[in-house]
Amino acid sequence: MAQKAPVETNALRKPSLVTHGDVFIKDARILTATHGTIEKGCILVRGGKIVAIGPNLKAPAGIAVIDATGKVVSPAIVDAHIHRGIDSTNEGSDAITAECRIIDVLNPDSKTIWQAVASGETSGMVLHGSANPVGAQSLVVKLKYGKSVNDLPIKDAPRMIKFALGENVTRSGQQNSARFPHTRLGVEAVYRRAFTQAQEYMKKWKDYEAKKASDPKAVPPQRDLRLETLSDILKRKIWVQCHSYRADEILMMVRLSQEFGYKIGAMQHALESYKIAPEMAKAGVGASIFADEWAGKLELYDCIPYAASILHKAGANVSINTDGVSGTTAINIDAAKTMRYGGLTEQEALDLITINPARELGIAHRTGSIEIGKDADLVVWDGHPLSVYSHVDTTLIEGEVYFQRRDAFGLDAKSTFKTKLDPFTYMANEEVPKKSDTYAIMGATIHTVSGPVIKNGTVVVSNGVIKAVGAKVAIPANAVKVDAHGMNLYPGFVDAGTTLGLIEFGQVGQASDERELGANQPDLVAVTAVQAQSEHLPSTRNQGILTALTAPRGGSVSGQASVINLAGWTSELMGLKRKAGLSINWPGGGGFNFDGGEQIEDDDDGDGAGTATERWERANRADTDDMGGNPQRGQRNRQGAGAAGGAQATTTSSGAPDVELVFDRAIKYGKQHDAIDLEMEAMQPYVKGQLPIFIHTNAAASIRGVVAFAKKYKVKVVIEGGSEAWRVAKLLADNKIPVVLTAAGKSTLTANTTVNDWDPYDTPYAVPALLKRAGVQFCFQSDGYADSMNLPQRVGESCAYGLSPDDAIKALTQSAAEILGVSDKIGSIAPGKLGNFLICDGDPLELTSNIRYIFVNGQPVEMKSKFTRLRDQYMKRL
Repeated sequence: MAQKAPVETNALRKPSLVTHGDVFIKDARILTATHGTIEKGCILVRGGKIVAIGPNLKAPAGIAVIDATGKVVSPAIVDAHIHRGIDSTNEGSDAITAECRIIDVLNPDSKTIWQAVASGETSGMVLHGSANPVGAQSLVVKLKYGKSVNDLPIKDAPRMIKFALGENVTRSGQQNSARFPHTRLGVEAVYRRAFTQAQEYMKKWKDYEAKKASDPKAVPPQRDLRLETLSDILKRKIWVQCHSYRADEILMMVRLSQEFGYKIGAMQHALESYKIAPEMAKAGVGASIFADEWAGKLELYDCIPYAASILHKAGANVSINTDGVSGTTAINIDAAKTMRYGGLTEQEALDLITINPARELGIAHRTGSIEIGKDADLVVWDGHPLSVYSHVDTTLIEGEVYFQRRDAFGLDAKSTFKTKLDPFTYMANEEVPKKSDTYAIMGATIHTVSGPVIKNGTVVVSNGVIKAVGAKVAIPANAVKVDAHGMNLYPGFVDAGTTLGLIEFGQVGQASDERELGANQPDLVAVTAVQAQSEHLPSTRNQGILTALTAPRGGSVSGQASVINLAGWTSELMGLKRKAGLSINWPGGGGFNFDGGEQIEDDDDGDGAGTATERWERANRADTDDMGGNPQRGQRNRQGAGAAGGAQATTTSSGAPDVELVFDRAIKYGKQHDAIDLEMEAMQPYVKGQLPIFIHTNAAASIRGVVAFAKKYKVKVVIEGGSEAWRVAKLLADNKIPVVLTAAGKSTLTANTTVNDWDPYDTPYAVPALLKRAGVQFCFQSDGYADSMNLPQRVGESCAYGLSPDDAIKALTQSAAEILGVSDKIGSIAPGKLGNFLICDGDPLELTSNIRYIFVNGQPVEMKSKFTRLRDQYMKRL
């Protein structure tokens, strides 16, 4: 009988090491955060407190010992903005709900808390959502999963309350909203009116207390919990934590705090705070920001990844948060981004997720650094936390182990870890080589991907095409020479699943062309609507992604995807393959289905372990509204998912009757028709197996349906998404069906959530290695637009879960080109291929490297973007 695939239960999440707060960690590389790095150091913990740190400590007799040889220990991560472990997020019925309290809905048994601990987080602030100007009282906690609710709050942390500004509060996108305020002007008025009422309330109580001294029968004012809370804000007993995005509203809140005298712990998210960095620093107001979440809606559009460095250089306290809801988070890699985007040092980058947020939450006296007398909130890492080649091994809260890594898939032995960061010098800008038809890139280490690595090699590109590659290459007399000594040259990376060029920012229909009405629109072609001037194109290509598949997403048969280069004057010039494949949303592809009856166990994943029972399939994750309390948007998302999925059915071998109906019609049309039908004409290359069909689906049961569909119609299919492709990897390998995986490594909101509650926590990261082991060809997609620029780092993070760096690079280049049908043009460095390549001064998957040059169609492309323009503009203020 075949064994089941690995599972994760509450019992398996329980650490095997019990310390009772007394533990000795030995022989680690210790990143203290405030006192430098200690090589091969030890930490002694007694009663949950750090009592000794140094290189030559001895373990007391009888104490629990963690051997951290070859590992790194850092302060645990402090996340200044989370929504984990609460049974309700928003009370949006009124503009002010200050009397509500997060502690009343806190659930310490929520798996989402454990997922944060598995990511290295131990402290955070659990907040109300951003549905109203004044939300509920927030709570600073230790993430003590499974303990009593009374064990989580940090007793001597300041009381907190959630304020919010911007679109979530005004509900300006909802035409039927009648709640005041509806504008940013009204938001300020809400605060002024509320604080004025609170001042009057305080005066009444003050007058009463004075009168009571001489008149014991004096009648007290009526108690008002809302005004009482607002009064405590004015008395600075409660700190304000304020959700915000735009610079104007941030400055308004800062000025209000100065006028009314309340304390702001941090402006939360505060994506445009870099525009007023001098004012923030002078006011002593910190910012807890996203690293680069910049286009989910209009008010995010001027977010830049250089924000943290600008704020830091201005002297403001700045941290990075996740807005976390569920799943594991790569917040450590978000901190690392500030080294490439702005040149923060290793120490400064680490501060963004340790001591700086601890200051913003008023708990820096307890946590955020490794110092004698502080709580033993520590993380033992395999690898350096700011390297993609790392993962959490052990997490301790006050000296007790709350997470201990379990290598469920047996991948650690083949994983890549880096305990020291590569030497790095930040380069703000690089001059573009002068215009020419011919270039010779000289002295680089050339990673051809399709062949051997060539050290001190030369690439000659002329008229857009690579002419020669090698260690000894004749250089044409007319060639412009590019000195690349000490650098690495790679084929341009490929994002094999995006909506790049089709959408500029979310929540505004006029900015999006990704979804057409109707269930089946096969004659639509993506490149038709690609906006060549989209700001997402330069921000993405500057990180080495030079080619992408962009595709429509609406309905069941969405239309035809196009392969585009991310540089060109027009969409026509960008088009590498206008009609690259048919995009289909598979019904039930991540649906919540119940498969009654006895489950048949078979060995579809190719590792000899068999599949886990597939009785429940989790729903595709819907977009969030950033905790804005907009139930209509959630409803639209569910309706959209249903529309994309089509009708559920069990009457066909594939379980996709609507899709099969379209293909049956197309086959019949191809045999005989009397009138031209453009939809059916568009289907012909696909029903004849001439071009691939990109089918978006995640659930294993649905992937089986896709395989049955491919066999029935004898068509070429590619799985897109593929969260559960590992469960049916042998089936995919046997049928030579490739997978375009959505890369793990996200950091915000729902981040890296598993499909099923019982899946091992690291499944999203492990899938690439599992597919490689089974012999399935795969590449990667960002499955979006604004986040496409982060794809190389997200892929790199899977190298700490069994994927080799070479296979990661291959998946980003050659494999992607092969799956997309453009390997004759791109994907490797070889004569005859297009001159699409990047030149970097380190490992391109790591953030301790600069992308120095990019070439598209044999021409160097200036590495400027909206990010660099805003960076340069606002750096001038410092």
